[in-house]
Amino acid sequence: MKFSVHTTEQMEDQIADQGIIPDKLTGEESGEEESGDEETEDSGSASEWRPGIEILFRRPIYLSDTGPRFPQELIERICEFLWDEPVQLAVSCTRICPAWYHAARRLLPAHDITCRTREALQDHAHTLTSLRNAPCRKRFWRVRISDNASKPFAHVWPMFIPGWILPELRDVELVALDWSTKTPHDSFFIYLSSYTSISSLQMYDCRFRSLPDLRRVINALPSLTWLYLHNVTLQHPLRPGSVPDHIALRARSHRLKSIDLCGSGHGGPEYPDVSSDYQGTTALDYQALLRMVVANSSTVTRLAVDLRFFTSTSALQQCLAHFRRLTSFEAQYRFASGPMIALEETVPARTENTYIHAWESFTLMNVPDQSALQLLQLLNTPDTCSKLEELNIYLTGRPSATLVSCTSRVLHALGHRLRILDWGCSVDPDVEATPSLAGNTTLQTLHIDLRDIAPSPQKIHSALTAVLSDIVSVDLQHVCIRFTLACLEVLPQDHGRTPTVLDPAESISAFHAILSREIFNGLPLHTHYSPVEVVFDSGDIQGNLAVVATIKAYMITLFTPWLDRGIVSLDFYSADSSEIITCVPMRTHRAIAEARMSKKTHP
Repeated sequence: MKFSVHTTEQMEDQIADQGIIPDKLTGEESGEEESGDEETEDSGSASEWRPGIEILFRRPIYLSDTGPRFPQELIERICEFLWDEPVQLAVSCTRICPAWYHAARRLLPAHDITCRTREALQDHAHTLTSLRNAPCRKRFWRVRISDNASKPFAHVWPMFIPGWILPELRDVELVALDWSTKTPHDSFFIYLSSYTSISSLQMYDCRFRSLPDLRRVINALPSLTWLYLHNVTLQHPLRPGSVPDHIALRARSHRLKSIDLCGSGHGGPEYPDVSSDYQGTTALDYQALLRMVVANSSTVTRLAVDLRFFTSTSALQQCLAHFRRLTSFEAQYRFASGPMIALEETVPARTENTYIHAWESFTLMNVPDQSALQLLQLLNTPDTCSKLEELNIYLTGRPSATLVSCTSRVLHALGHRLRILDWGCSVDPDVEATPSLAGNTTLQTLHIDLRDIAPSPQKIHSALTAVLSDIVSVDLQHVCIRFTLACLEVLPQDHGRTPTVLDPAESISAFHAILSREIFNGLPLHTHYSPVEVVFDSGDIQGNLAVVATIKAYMITLFTPWLDRGIVSLDFYSADSSEIITCVPMRTHRAIAEARMSKKTHP
């Protein structure tokens, strides 16, 4: 068999001496090597970046026909026996030939460790504690522990895999912990504190006996900078007379910069607001979490909150007043409709509840129109917009004319400071779908996501014209406009109504004139990605192939100038297929040329 590395044993010894794996192991099952920002050491000192390499599968090539030939199933079986020897798989197996490479590659670990059972935890512990596998320990940067209700094991994972074994670990995710009746032994927190490199702690659907038990987990990580809590609840909420001192709720880490606090569910119309989850015996549950969050406000610069924890903008502002260093804010869902306990009952109030934040990033995710209008009040002064470079607004439904107008005023106030804009909403046939960009002269990234748009070439043409004709930034580097086509059966009866347009040929020429403006000359050429992406999701109308085909042909004609320049990709997705167009098909070129000749012949 032909070897791609002739001195496998010698290379293996070299790796053992260096304490590192020279080649990237593997990540996904896509057949491509991972490319990214990982550093690989060379001789224990200098680091280098290795580009991604695609290795295509081929059967083994033998040097002689006289020797035995291994069927692929046997090669894969041999590799499976080395499941707990990742260094041997990476060095001895992947370097033989493409057939062995792919057989070994699927068994090599990615950059994260996931445990859903005690047995999986034991397998990972067995692999990592082996001295032969020491070179691969540095490649892991995330641990996911999803506890098992029938056979809990999360309370012992730091003892099975101590922190010194994973020196590069940065993220830990804890899922479905239920420590409401019994907390882990003290040794759990001692071993957890050995993970001095962890900067991110994420908890999903976890239940603790009390707030101090939750804080013990947080405080065990001395280098924590990001805390994410999603549907974290307490079995025994704090009572007004038993609220601990405000200072006592501060995290041990003085590096905490980012906090996310989210309630249960996904905040859609089918979910009740979070106030119904925190009433009765658990009425102080969410307030205890808010109190803990506010206690760490002195170091936090980024805050993401679930609006269902608040009844109004003023209640939210009362909370934000404690965060004097806050520069990045994210809100999702909608304000609570049920009664909520006032924050001042558990958190010392500030005398200045109108503190002005100079935002650098402002994000609204999955918010309804009215909540978005209220939250834009946080950007209603020149001081609040003086440093804002990134604005993201994604609505759950259609925007009102008032919201579009209000957003346009905010964008105009941001002027040359805005660098990134994301806007997403459903389309109302009678209301302009996107705000005005006429004042943003230094915009670099623009993402527009329009949902439920009628599958009509004219409607899409009109929306594209409104966006692209409004751009005035010469610094633009990336534009992504996404259309989710509406199902024909759910469209209103007047969906076919189209705005007044010119003759089709003239309207296309007018659109080509928009694409030819000097403002777009600075768009980079297609390299690893297209600077302009126009995406069509036709999943709901996949049965009507004629409609999709008509839109596709029309879009190719519409974007011919940019397709010829190589700066745009037209992406068409459905439930079972995808197609990306980056150049004009030859038949389209011929049709355009014939149309031009016909126009010259018959003026």
